[in-house]
Formats: sequence, structure tokens, C-alpha cells
Amino acid sequence: MPADTPADGPAPVTGPTPADGPVGTDGPTPADGPASIGELIEAAEDGPEVPETFGRLLRESERLLKQDPGSADAHRARGYALYLVGAHAEARAAFERAELLRPGNQWALFHLIVLAYRDGDHGAVLGAFSRLDRAYFEGEDKLWRYLVAWEYELCAAARLGLDEHVAARLPALITEYTDRQDDPEEILERPGRLLQLYGEQPGGPLRELLRVQLARLAPGGWIRPHEL
Repeated sequence: MPADTPADGPAPVTGPTPADGPVGTDGPTPADGPASIGELIEAAEDGPEVPETFGRLLRESERLLKQDPGSADAHRARGYALYLVGAHAEARAAFERAELLRPGNQWALFHLIVLAYRDGDHGAVLGAFSRLDRAYFEGEDKLWRYLVAWEYELCAAARLGLDEHVAARLPALITEYTDRQDDPEEILERPGRLLQLYGEQPGGPLRELLRVQLARLAPGGWIRPHEL
């Protein structure tokens, strides 16, 4: 089923987010304050967008970093807080640091995909996605996050002129949606980036590919027929 989210908004901030979402733990958390960080993350994600909450999360992550500068979790939490307050360049640097400290850090990679795409760094999007582990997100009951990252990856590939890659992989992504369109437990984000990419195409094979594949999402309510 579709989630009612802005068409081109980054996933970490908009749309329904699981309570332990974007900065979820895929390894040990700092022993001196994981509960506090976790509570602040949940408040930032599930509550109203209150700057005070974001500020508290940032301050707590920085406190933990002073105690343990090598904590990948603290760097990742700081990156998320910075993202929430709009400091995207600093957020990306924090996520890069988290991934350096713990290679394969799945939540750091997810956010790096979002931020690299925002920066137009499409090669970095492809590189980060190549290290993303679908099984991890399935195990966390957050497959929809992986599908969001996959959408970013295909859009980045298209912007790099890798049309054959897009043609080979796009139908499989769309099938992930259509297989779940009647499941009330599956809330998938509207693929607004693909729709934007479609609207930017003047014509040709890529536009037709996008039109045909996106049309498959209309019965599930993710797009409206008139948008094509």
C-alpha cells in the first residue's frame, strides 16, 4: 500500500517512519547512553518536527562523541541530527565517518545514498548501494527502506547515462511494489524520484520505459494515471 509522502522528499524525515528507524543499531551502541539516544531518535522521528528535540539529539550525540570519538553509532546519530536541522554537508561527513569506523554500517550507507543523491554525486549513490544488504533490512522489518534506496540508485544510474542498467533493474523494483499493493501491513513510499525523472525526459527509450513501468503502480495508488 502507498504511503502518503511528498513526491521528492528524502525518506529519513518525511513519511511514516518506524520508531527505531533511520539511525537503527546494527552493532554495539555506546554503553553509557544508548537509551537516551534511542529515546531522542524516537521523539525526533515519531513526534512533531520540534527543533528542540533535534537539538537535544545533536547535543547528546556530541556528548557521546567526546567520551568515545571512535563510536560509529554516535557519529551516525550526530549525522541524523544534523540532517534534521538542515546541515546536510555536515550530516554527510558524519555518516561517512560512521561508515569508515564500521565498514558496511547499513544505516550510515542508507543515509549516504540519500545525501549523495541530493548533492548530485550519483557515482557515490551507486557505490553506497552496492554495499547495502537487503537481508539486513528484511531482518529489521524495514524492507521499504531498501526499496527507497533502490529507487535512488536507479535514478542515479539514469542520470549517469546507464540506461541499460535501469532497463534491466527497474521492472524488478516495480514488481516489489505490485506484489505488496494489497497488503495493508506494507506501507511503501511513493516513488517520487522516478516520477520526477520521467517528467524530465524529453522522449526516447528511457521515457517510454519509465512510462510503462510506472503505469504498473497506478492500480495500487502510488501514482495517478494523469501523471503519465
